[in-house]
Amino acid sequence: MAYVTRRAVRLSVPALMLTLFLFWLTRPQAPAPPPAIHYTPTLSQLPTRAPLPHSCFLFVTRTMSLTKVRRTMFDIEQRFNRRHRYPYVFLSEHPFSDEFQTNVRALASAPVRFALIDQEDWQAPAWINHDRVRGDAGFRNMVRYWAAPFAGHPQLAGMRRVWRLEPGAHYTCDIAEDPFRQMSAHQWLYAFAVSLEALPTATRGLWPAALAFLAQHPSAAQNNSLSWLASQARFTGCQFLTNFELVDLAFIRSQPYQMLFDFLDRQAGIYYDGWSDAAVRALAAAMFLAPAQVKWLHALGYQHDALSNCPADAESQKRCHCDPAKSSHLLPMSCSARYANATSLDIHTLLLKST
Repeated sequence: MAYVTRRAVRLSVPALMLTLFLFWLTRPQAPAPPPAIHYTPTLSQLPTRAPLPHSCFLFVTRTMSLTKVRRTMFDIEQRFNRRHRYPYVFLSEHPFSDEFQTNVRALASAPVRFALIDQEDWQAPAWINHDRVRGDAGFRNMVRYWAAPFAGHPQLAGMRRVWRLEPGAHYTCDIAEDPFRQMSAHQWLYAFAVSLEALPTATRGLWPAALAFLAQHPSAAQNNSLSWLASQARFTGCQFLTNFELVDLAFIRSQPYQMLFDFLDRQAGIYYDGWSDAAVRALAAAMFLAPAQVKWLHALGYQHDALSNCPADAESQKRCHCDPAKSSHLLPMSCSARYANATSLDIHTLLLKST
């Protein structure tokens, strides 16, 4: 009996080892460690920072545009300004209603100022024949105001940099970098999101007027980026979509800019030929600024009506809700990327080739 028991034990050892081995193979596995996650912090996770002094947002609008104003402000606050708290300046040729001011202040994370535009700045010059004005005279007054006089408003006297806001425009990406500080650090004097060739009917007579100005003041444009506007002496018609722009007011207030504006103002093209403030701004930038002083903000998500700028890189898209395939810089008539390749032209050579 004892012999059977010892044999049974000897026979059971291999079976036991096999059982243990099978148990080891089929044992529950410890969960694998999760893969490392690399993510971009959301806007709320980024640190707040004090605003750059002498910088503000600027609306030129009316009480009737309250809904559009609030929509744009909501974008700006959510996408950027709740972390920086830049002030707002609102200008109009008519007083803003109490309702307008209350509702605007309710959205703002920073101080808001409201002011009237001097009527002398919001009317056609004395030499304008009103019977020849193209389109709505009030709209032409607004275009002229944005072309230059706005920079002299008392509410902007202490300001150096202005971010123009257009009622109804959308900002479609979180803005992680502060454009005001970027302008200061890189010494940009002008920044834009969309640039396109204008229709020839909207710039009729503008290039001949520009050449006439250069013939009178060739030294004013020694440091230029005119190849952006003049390809082999042919006017390209490129201009910025100025309903978004970041402007160093030193550029607008400079003597060459004011000289050009006064010259063009005398040509009456804003009223008679439909020149836009965008055309005037583009002409001045190409004449008086070097390519490095003008910046296309290609990472900015922006949309106004059918035109937009939408970054396509994967990192930017984590913070956006726009379609890169519909970005206006992909259009054949886009001028956005061309500015990076702009060069300075010799004014005397340009004038000779243009004759």
